[in-house]
Amino acid sequence: EQDHYLDALLSSQLALAKMVCSDSPFAGALRKRLLVLQRVFYALSNKYHDKGKVKQQQHSPESSSGSTDVHSVSERPRSSTDALIEMGVRTGLSLLFALLRQSWMMPAAGPGLSLCNDVIHTAIEVVSSLPPLSLANESKIPPMGLDCLSQVTTFLKGVTIPNSGADTLGRRLASELLLGLAAQRGALRYLLEWIEMALSASAV
Repeated sequence: EQDHYLDALLSSQLALAKMVCSDSPFAGALRKRLLVLQRVFYALSNKYHDKGKVKQQQHSPESSSGSTDVHSVSERPRSSTDALIEMGVRTGLSLLFALLRQSWMMPAAGPGLSLCNDVIHTAIEVVSSLPPLSLANESKIPPMGLDCLSQVTTFLKGVTIPNSGADTLGRRLASELLLGLAAQRGALRYLLEWIEMALSASAV
């Protein structure tokens, strides 16, 4: 009976210690860090999961000729269709950004109605519906897609500035969309850029 009492006492103390430690601020911060590390490691695994296969191809006799072929294909001159598509995408983004900036300068048609906020909210829904780390492997994203991501990121960073003309809700939605894009890209530098942006926006 004494051994049973000691075992029960030790079990209850262990359960109490786990409960207290799990509710502590240190445990909460540790869980957040582990979550960030988990996403970073998952991104690295997703990006370099064929590393062994690449090494085998590098040691194979046909790897040099294959790599030169791929290199020549990747650097082939762009066709007129590619140029037209790129021109359409670039001008479309410029037009969209100009319309959104113009909508900030105009009075809203009603309470809670804002073209900029609606567009950003729709973009947030689209990014949230994507599978995790959909934008992590940048080698599979065409250069035009990376350029569009860069332009959108630059525009959203400008929205978060208090003197951008956007209202408080618009700045918050822009920050949320930036965070979603950073999480989907799966690289630590994008999360650090978002933290830097948040600190700069709050310091102004």
